[in-house]
Amino acid sequence: MGGASRKRQAASPSRIRVRMYRQGLGDCFLVSLLLARGEPFHIMIDCGVILGTPDTTSRLATVIDDIIDTAGGKIDVLVVTHEHYDHVAGFVLCDDKFAPAGKRQAGKLSVGEVWFAWTEKPGDKLAEQLREQRRKRKEALAGLLARLDEMGAAGTDQAGETDQAGEIEQALRFFGVGKLGKDGDGTDKIGVTARAMAIAQGLAPKVMFWEPGQVWQSDAAPGLKIYGLGPPRDDKAFRKTDSTTETYHLDAGFLEDAVRLAAGQSPDGDREFRAPFDRAHRNSLAAIVARKDTGAAAGFINEHYYGQGAANPEADLTWRRIDEAWLGSAGQLALALDNATNNTSLALAIELIDSGKVLLFPADAQVGNWLSWHSLRWEEDNRTVTATDLLARTRFYKVGHHGSHNATLKAKGLEMMPLTGLVAFLPVDAEMAKAKRWFEMPLPHLLEALRERCGDAVVRIDKELSSAHPGLSSGGKNGPFGSLYHEWVQLL
Repeated sequence: MGGASRKRQAASPSRIRVRMYRQGLGDCFLVSLLLARGEPFHIMIDCGVILGTPDTTSRLATVIDDIIDTAGGKIDVLVVTHEHYDHVAGFVLCDDKFAPAGKRQAGKLSVGEVWFAWTEKPGDKLAEQLREQRRKRKEALAGLLARLDEMGAAGTDQAGETDQAGEIEQALRFFGVGKLGKDGDGTDKIGVTARAMAIAQGLAPKVMFWEPGQVWQSDAAPGLKIYGLGPPRDDKAFRKTDSTTETYHLDAGFLEDAVRLAAGQSPDGDREFRAPFDRAHRNSLAAIVARKDTGAAAGFINEHYYGQGAANPEADLTWRRIDEAWLGSAGQLALALDNATNNTSLALAIELIDSGKVLLFPADAQVGNWLSWHSLRWEEDNRTVTATDLLARTRFYKVGHHGSHNATLKAKGLEMMPLTGLVAFLPVDAEMAKAKRWFEMPLPHLLEALRERCGDAVVRIDKELSSAHPGLSSGGKNGPFGSLYHEWVQLL
């Protein structure tokens, strides 16, 4: 930022600015405290886009270049909310855009400190258990994909198996893991996101791991107070990912064992484990039916199991088939892995102390994470601050998980926010979501509820601003949707 820009800023009243970058289906936000006197304070929240997005590295590099220019080469805080590709890919794909920890370099972004959730803290027993569980589930699913790949090469896979493989691969792509357990770029087996988290942790001399109920204030950011809402230290809260039925998902531990068995591994991951029958004595149903001979086994299976038979040519016997049932546990485990990781999201409420306005950034927090906020209490200045209080004072809402069905609560969430004066920023690309088979992202009913409160101030990555609205504008060039970002500016 040049001297002239600093003089103009100094003549302006203190403001808060939230910039949502339009790189695609993913999160990257820049929150800037622009002071009437003193240096600005910049908080960058995440930097990613969904795997499979065209020109991924170029899009993220353009975003980071704009942040470098806007922040004068230095951000004070980098917030990394959780280990999903659409939130962290930029740290590994564009690692050359960041300066070494504690140093300033021309044309690169220097980071003052990095914030993670407690779930990423080294040496924390529960955090390490969660990370190990995440690693094992990724490994189990990658192993199953490898088996399906082998079946496809041998010509023995069925349509249902192909569909299931696609669903599993989509879940693994949130971690940058492809077939055979390799990264999306084919390099190793830990996944791009695991490397991105490690890289981000090394970008600053100071790293903070947030606990629920923690509060942050700094002389460098006068007028701001930040409350740590989640993730909770509660296993039940992690597993509660949906509010439709108020029940928990199936225990993913049993699912993991089932997936390992389906992948030809023992439940403890022994890759030398084999099926009950030696390979020489096994036959796939597809191979039997495909034989040119009309042996008794092939005829029986054709007539009574695979489809229409001579005894009853009009009967559809495919309902008898169970040869694809072994894939059911894999789909459930993939969903459990995705939801559990979302529920570890670092959720923050940024309070503007003078006005009492709140900016809510829940990342991809799901039901259990949201509900846990309501058990928190902050005693300060002869008053008690609660989640209900913070939600009632929310004026900016970063819509959770790109507008999915279980990342914005109703009675314990959006309905507690103001009926007027609310701005919602929704980081979604609906066309890319459809390409990924997420046909209700964003959820229509959620959009309706947001519009009831926000009117035309529901701002999306994939849409231009619908009308002139106080405090909202767009800017920057070379974005895939036109302007590079949408932003909201308010007086403190």
